[in-house]
Amino acid sequence: MRAVATTMAHRRKEYSSVRLKSRALLPLLFALASLAWAQDADKTNPPDSERVFGVVRTFGITNDKNAEPLTPRGKFRIFRQNVTDPFTFVGTAIQAGIGQATNDFPSYGQGAAGYAKRYGAAVADFATGEFMSTFVFPTLLHEDPRYFREGEGSFKRRLGHSLASAFVTRTDSGRATFNWSNSLGRIAAGGVSTLYYPAEDRSVGLVFSRAGIGIIFGTAGAVFSEFGPDLQRKFSKKKSQKPTQELPPQ
Repeated sequence: MRAVATTMAHRRKEYSSVRLKSRALLPLLFALASLAWAQDADKTNPPDSERVFGVVRTFGITNDKNAEPLTPRGKFRIFRQNVTDPFTFVGTAIQAGIGQATNDFPSYGQGAAGYAKRYGAAVADFATGEFMSTFVFPTLLHEDPRYFREGEGSFKRRLGHSLASAFVTRTDSGRATFNWSNSLGRIAAGGVSTLYYPAEDRSVGLVFSRAGIGIIFGTAGAVFSEFGPDLQRKFSKKKSQKPTQELPPQ
């Protein structure tokens, strides 16, 4: 019995060592993959880095329905811009705060230490999700990761278009196709999350719950991307049309 216990302890130690090495190698693998796919020849720039209300990023959004296809490097640039944008860290901070308030993943604990762990996990979720669904799978499957705004038409039509973007996208040749990059990318990112979430929470359920959350947030972002610029124009127009108060005659 003692020998069996010793053997099991040794195997657990080896397993822990392999998991730690996997965590350490993951960023390196991402970097190497990025360099491999981000080819030097890049004649297509990603969308202009304008912001809605001066805050929300629009790096992966275009109003041009006939936009030129992105090269692998252009797709990688959108991923990099989204991940390094300051708004990303604000959003993940809010997400971590909600997780702290609802005590998601109880083994993280509470207090500053618990919040730091939740914040790190939220940042990792977003980064891996973007890496897989904006760069890796769109490059492998030749799909366009951008959101193509309708920009005009009825509210119902535009809302349906933005909601459908989670499941329908364009190929690099401009043909409509199922959005495999979004679905497979989110599931792959959910799989990666098993490397850093608490051991007791690592399961198939975790993989698909993280993937589902990523798809939901992405769809909400598409709806905002569709209507946000309109709201900004209306707000700016009302502000510019606000009458100035006339001074009484002296």
